[in-house]
Amino acid sequence: MGVAVLRALVPWLSLAILSFAVAGCATTEQQTAAAVNGRILDDKFRPYREFQTGEIRVANTVGTGAKRLVARVDRKTGKATWILSFVIAYDGTGRHYREARNARAEPLQVRTVAHKSSNCMSGPCHHFETVEIDIPEAELRQAPAAGYQLKLLAKSEPDALIEVAKPVIDSLAAQVEADRAKG
Repeated sequence: MGVAVLRALVPWLSLAILSFAVAGCATTEQQTAAAVNGRILDDKFRPYREFQTGEIRVANTVGTGAKRLVARVDRKTGKATWILSFVIAYDGTGRHYREARNARAEPLQVRTVAHKSSNCMSGPCHHFETVEIDIPEAELRQAPAAGYQLKLLAKSEPDALIEVAKPVIDSLAAQVEADRAKG
């Protein structure tokens, strides 16, 4: 295998190895507890403060990846935009995740942040996609105890069912409320 191919594969391999290691060793409860401890990004050059949960790594038959819940609070209005950031690595045909729906089959806005492919000439293609999905704040806050579910639909199967645990949502909502209370 050439050096260029190895360099191209490093992000996918790193993500795959880490996802399997973390998902295989950490229970869902441990990953949820870790995700509750997020961070705040307060860059004065951006019109918002960003609150992020910790990253939750997943590995299943669809691929390996990670998800993170983000709330961007507008500095002037205090309005929050809630985003689910989702990264997935997989082999085969490019899926091109471009559409998402909530549990009531209502559409959610999806933005493609990145889609990279490698090794397509000498074997199965390795794909790496990053998308952001806008989720209405009220919808997240009203999530049942089991958490919030959505499905990320692919141009080429399989689709990805994504769940966000209720404690992760509640933790981020509390951080946003505390920020709003500061004025």
